[in-house]
Amino acid sequence: MAKQHRNLKVAIIVVLIVAILILHYFTIHTRVFRHAIYRILFYLPLVLGSFWFGLKGALYVSAAVIIFYLPFGVYRWRGFSFDFNILLEGAVYIFLASILGYMCEKEKKGQAARLEAERLAGIGRAVSEIAHDMKSPLMAIGGFANQVLRKSKSDESDRKKLELVVRETSRLEAMVQEMLDFGRPLELQKTMEDLNRLAGECVEVSRPIGENSEVKIKTEFFREPLLLPLDRDRIKQVIMNLITNAIEASPAGNTVWVRTRKKRTGAVLELSDHGCGIKTEDRERIFEPFFSTKKGGTGLGLAIAKKIVETHGGSISLRSNPDGGITFSIRLSAEK
Repeated sequence: MAKQHRNLKVAIIVVLIVAILILHYFTIHTRVFRHAIYRILFYLPLVLGSFWFGLKGALYVSAAVIIFYLPFGVYRWRGFSFDFNILLEGAVYIFLASILGYMCEKEKKGQAARLEAERLAGIGRAVSEIAHDMKSPLMAIGGFANQVLRKSKSDESDRKKLELVVRETSRLEAMVQEMLDFGRPLELQKTMEDLNRLAGECVEVSRPIGENSEVKIKTEFFREPLLLPLDRDRIKQVIMNLITNAIEASPAGNTVWVRTRKKRTGAVLELSDHGCGIKTEDRERIFEPFFSTKKGGTGLGLAIAKKIVETHGGSISLRSNPDGGITFSIRLSAEK
C-alpha cells in the first residue's frame, strides 16, 4: 500500500511537469506573458516533491524541470543569445528547491521523532505499570523458594526442581528490572569521566564471560584519555550490554574488539563481533522495544542502551563488517 501511494505521488508530479512543458512547447515563444505564467506553474510540482519526498524530491524535480525545459530555452535564446532573466529564474528555482526541500525534510524528521518519542513514552508507561505489578509477586516467590531450598532435606530430584524455580525466578526478576529501567525517565548524574577507563573496566569484567564462550576480547583505545561528561554507571551499563551481546554472537575461537577514537566534538566507542550479523530487514527494528533476535531475550537491552546514549546527547548505530559480524558505534559529545 505504501509503495502504491509513493508511485501515485510520483505519477502526479510527472504529469504536472509534462503538462507544463507541453504548454511551453505548444505556445509560440513570442507570447512572453503566457510563458512567464507557465514558469510560475513549475513551482507546483516543486512544492509537492518537497512536501512528499523532502530534499531529494525537490532536487529531482528541479533537475527534471531544468533538463526538459532547456531545449525550449535554447530555441528561445536564438542561438545562445542568453536571456539573463531566464538564467536568474533558473538559479532562483534551484536555490528555492534546495531550501524548501531541506526545510520539509527537517520538519518531517522532527515530526517523526516527536511521534516516536510519544509512542515510546506510552510503551514505557504501560511496561512500567506491568513490571511494577509483577515485581512484588516475583520477589515473594524467589524469597520463599530460597528459604525452602535452604531448609529442604528432600531428595536430589526435588532439590533440582527447587533450584530451577529459583533460577527462573531470578531471570524473571532481571527481565522485570529491565522493563522498569525502560519505563522510567532517565536522570543522569554526569561527571567528567575517561571513556577509555570505563570501557577498560567493562572489558575486564567481561573477560570471564568471553573465556567461558572461548571468545577473546581485545582493545584498541585512543592513546590519550577521552574525558567526557558522562553518567558513569549508565554508560557502563551500555558498554556491558554491547560486549555481552558481541560475545554471545561470536562463535568460539573468534575475537570481540573494543575500540575508542577521538572526534573533534567528542569521542566514538566501537564494539565489533564476528557473528552471523543482523538481517537487513531487522536492522531498522533492532533498537525497538521488545524486538529481539535472541531466543529468550526481552528485546529491551538495545532499546535501553539507545535511550541512555541519546539522553547523553549522543547517538548509536550499527554497520556490517567486511569480514562478517556487526560493529556498534556510540558517538558521545564532549559538550556539557
